[in-house]
This record gives sequence, structure tokens and C-alpha cells, in this order.
Amino acid sequence: AAQVLAWIFALLSATMSGPPEKKLKVSPQESDVVGWHNMYWRGGQMKVCFRPGGHFFCAEHQAASTWRIVDGEILIDWQHYGRFKFSVSEGKHLQGFALHQDDSKKWRKTLYFGALSPVERLLFGDGEGTEWDFQSPEGNVSVQIRCDGENHFVCPSRRGDAHWLLDKKGKTLIIDWGKHGKYELDVDVKSKTLDGYQIREGVEDPDEDKDRRKMVFKGNLNKPKPIVHDDDDEGNGGGHGHGHSHGADGHTHGKGHGEGHDHGDGIVSLGKLSIGSEKFMVDREGQVDKHFHTTFGVERVGPGKTTGFTAWVQNSDGQKLCDPVEADSHDDHFHFTVTPRASDAETFVISCGDQVSAISVHPGAAPTNGGIMSVLEDSDGKHVGFIELKLHDDAGDLELWLCKDGAMSQPFDIPASTSITVTCPTHGDRSVQLQVRNNDQNEDEDGNPTMRDGKTNYFIFPGESGQDPSWLVGAKFRSTTTVTFTSENKTYTAPHFVLVPHS
Repeated sequence: AAQVLAWIFALLSATMSGPPEKKLKVSPQESDVVGWHNMYWRGGQMKVCFRPGGHFFCAEHQAASTWRIVDGEILIDWQHYGRFKFSVSEGKHLQGFALHQDDSKKWRKTLYFGALSPVERLLFGDGEGTEWDFQSPEGNVSVQIRCDGENHFVCPSRRGDAHWLLDKKGKTLIIDWGKHGKYELDVDVKSKTLDGYQIREGVEDPDEDKDRRKMVFKGNLNKPKPIVHDDDDEGNGGGHGHGHSHGADGHTHGKGHGEGHDHGDGIVSLGKLSIGSEKFMVDREGQVDKHFHTTFGVERVGPGKTTGFTAWVQNSDGQKLCDPVEADSHDDHFHFTVTPRASDAETFVISCGDQVSAISVHPGAAPTNGGIMSVLEDSDGKHVGFIELKLHDDAGDLELWLCKDGAMSQPFDIPASTSITVTCPTHGDRSVQLQVRNNDQNEDEDGNPTMRDGKTNYFIFPGESGQDPSWLVGAKFRSTTTVTFTSENKTYTAPHFVLVPHS
């Protein structure tokens, strides 16, 4: 009887205790993520590194990439290679997806395979990189090894685009210093020194007196200045700083946009807005995604002196989705970097005092051919579609696509006889005429036919027109631009936007 009572008591106790408590989901910490991973996607795999300080690196696809943890999710902003969201699946392995891609293509996962090496930990410091005394026969200079997504090597007294990498064994630092030479130095972690030589073309045995180099550790970097490159004699600037750029996460009208065309990245001109009597053209770089940074460029069109702007994004109900931010400004250019708390941003809002003006962010709209996208308006200023204008800086030729939707999937066809005018006020209002390549199939540069019942959405310059494209040539080209045409007695305009070359 005693055994039966004990059994009943145990059964009642188990019933009254209820279900077992669920373990609270613990947000990953930086130490759970930092290190080397193999990233897998439908097209293959690649090695990537989550570096300390929120820097993301891939040797094959270098960019000013970042990562951070928000609400338990690991967010990667790989610039023109896309944006990604991950969560921890098991151990240090991750699973997630790419934003703005088809369901069949968006899945991603990583398998963690190794921590940072002692050499990497020394070079990376606290996450921003390290400062060194670079010793040569010409004297000593201070240099920096940056722990960023592009392996920048910086010398404040010798400007130029320079980079570093480790050899396959991970123990020798290789420096490509542009016009200042190439170097290979072995790393001694214990003494925090690097010792090696300048590598001179055609010279097998280095000269101990002329070619010997040494680097001595000075300290870890803390909030280093944004990288600014001057073009060297060989044009090795790589496009950095062309147009206007503001730091590693800043807004750059220059080379580099448009790669990875199915990631929803690129520059989209949203049109014009007014503050008082002054007018401004507005664009955004990339999509407006929850918890990701998006930069809006605002540039004055015409005379004016108003300053002191703040801006934010809001949803269709007028609810602010981020705190108002002040502009990073120079001359008549203003840049606002916002980080929305939700994914339903509809308008970009700018204010100055009691004056407020808003413009649609055109969610989802993005160039698909590596050009600059702009809204297209009719003669009443009504939004009717989008254009994408692509400038090739090597020859000064232009391609233009017309579409009804921001995904550039629904052609805005007009008669093939139409001539489209592109005007550049910055260059003395010079203009060119875009026309069809031919009246048969009007193929694009990939050979795809674009002619449909005598209409098309694809136009080019100069083609066989004999017009001079030389003034459009060059990686530094930048101009305020408008696009206009008349079709079937209706006039259409892409209002002022900034045109820069495709790279």
C-alpha cells in the first residue's frame, strides 16, 4: 500500500508541475561569430571572415562590408554584393538568407572552421587595426594596417590607395603600396615586429642596404579617420572618393555601384522636393531595410543658402521609423544615413525649422543593369515609371532602359522612332540624343532583342549617329542630368539626378 501511495503522489506531482520551462533564446555575442567560415549558397561556396569590430571580409569579393548583431540576428551589409540575415543554427554555424533575392536563390548558410590566427589577432588589434613604425633607408613613417573589408594599408604622410594581405601560410605580410612599391615582411608575433624587403621587378636578390624594411608595433587603432585617396600617377585610386564620399559607410557617387545586380542595391534618384523656395534632388543608395543603414543624398538645384536640415523615414501612417538625423554636408550636398526600426518605410522626410517636405522612397526599386535609376514623370509631374541610364567611362557611350515598375521587369515601350535627350547642366547644358541600335531586333549589349511590335524600351548613344562622346569619357565624370522625350504627343521627364560612370 505504501508503494502505491508513493506512485500516486509522484504522478500527481508530475502533473501539477506543468510542462518543462522553455529555455530563453540567448542572443549571440561577438565571440560566437568572429572567425573564419565557409559560406554556402546555390552557386557554390567561399571563405569569409567575421572580423572583430564589425568588419566582414572575403578575399574574392572585397568591399567596405560590415556585420553586427541586432535583436539576436546577425546582419551583414556586403555593399554591392548584397545584404544578409543570419541566426546561429548549431555551435558557431549560421543559417540565413539574402535580402531582395528570389526564394530559390536567397538561402545561405555558413560552417565555422577556424578562429583568427595569432598573426591576425596582432594585426587586427581591437577591431579597427593597428599602427606601426615603418622603417626604411629613407626614414621612418607611421603606417596603419586596417582591419576592414578591403585590407587597407594607410600612411597619412604618403597618400594613395594601398592594400595588404597575408600569404598562404599566414605568416608573411604582403603590401601593395601603389607607386610607393611592394613589400614582403615576415611577422614575429612575440616581438610585435615585421622584417622583410621591398620587392623590385626583375631583382631576385634584394639589396640589404636599399631594400631592407622593418615595421615595429606602436599600438591599436581607436576610431581612425576615414580613408581618403589621392589619385596616383598610375590611376590606382580604384574609384574611391570619386563623386562625394563620407567614410566607410558613407554615400558614394562613384565607381563600384551596380555590381551584383540582383541584390537590390544601386543608386535610385527619387525626384525633387522643396523646402521653402529652394529645390533639392534626392536619391538613395541601396534599399531601406529594417536595421540596415541607408544613406540618402540631397543636393540643391539652383540658388539657395538654407542649412540646418534633419531627416527621417516614415511609414504610410506618418509614423517615424527612426530618430531624426542631421546632415553630413559640404557645399550644396547633404547626406543623411538612417537606420529604420521597421521594414515598411514609404517616405523620406526632410525638415528645416517648421518647414517639412517628403518624397517617396519607392520601396523595392533598384537598377538592374549597373546604371543610375531615376523616376520618370509625365508633363503633370505624375510618376509613371522609371529609367535606368548607364554610362561607360571607357568610351563615353550610354545605354537607357524604360520600365513601368521599380523592379525593371515591365518594359515601358515607346515607338522605335523616338529620340531621347540627355542633358548635363553641369557641363554647360551639353546634350546628346539616344536612339535605337537598329529597327530590326534592337538588341542590347548581351544580344537580347528589345523590339516589340515596332516599339522598344532600349536606347543607346552614340550608336551610328556620329555624335561626339569624348566629353563623357573618364572615371571622374560627374554631372547633374535630366532625361526627356516625347512619345505619342506626351512629354516625359526624368528630373535632375547625378550621373556617374558604371565601372
